[in-house]
Amino acid sequence: MKTPVTDHPKEAPPLVAIVLATGNRDKVRELQPMLEGICPFLKLYSLGDLALTPDIEETEPTLEGNARLKAAAVLELAGPMFEWLIVMADDTGLEVDPLGGAPGVRSARFAPAPEGASPSYDDNVRHLLHAMAGAVDRTARFRTVIAMQGRLPSAAGGSLRVDETLEGRIDGTITTERHGEGGFGYDPVFLPDGSGKTFAEMGLPEKNAISHRARAVAAAVSRIRHLMTSSDIPSTITRNRP
Repeated sequence: MKTPVTDHPKEAPPLVAIVLATGNRDKVRELQPMLEGICPFLKLYSLGDLALTPDIEETEPTLEGNARLKAAAVLELAGPMFEWLIVMADDTGLEVDPLGGAPGVRSARFAPAPEGASPSYDDNVRHLLHAMAGAVDRTARFRTVIAMQGRLPSAAGGSLRVDETLEGRIDGTITTERHGEGGFGYDPVFLPDGSGKTFAEMGLPEKNAISHRARAVAAAVSRIRHLMTSSDIPSTITRNRP
């Protein structure tokens, strides 16, 4: 892991920071509208906002394991920057039934690539369509697991440890060719059940209304709201007022 950046953000830190444990700008762009506005006491940060560049090797065999691994690593780096924070890390996998659940945890690294390099979105889609050539059963699903780790002020005094995982999923099929120019990853070849459009043919609001990541984030938002209510956030605000 690279040496952590110890400088604090230049602005005054928020009461509670929500740190997205990803350097993927596409993910950040999807997550921001779903997370902003949970309550006025939260501020959303990406790794780029905090100048953090953790080198996290996703070595766990499950989505949950990788999400927890990433959350723990980012919490170690971002923890000194904020008194109260929740790190949100996700791992997402496309599970294709005729491929025995592959690519799964290797969804971002499905296509062959030279040592030390990562395949592009296009490489992965091309490799998937090749692997699926001639397949009659094309059922698949996207699953997102979000791990949340951090600390909040406890109503009983001290701090409340946050350590939870939540999941969202959506079923669908793999198309025989690409459709649409939007989205990212496998979006051009994933057709959600009950929809006539692939994810790549949908606008972001339409995709966010049904996607696996949106469902996992909705569960996380509900849980964060509950945690904020059960913590000592209102008293902390009162104490900090001038």
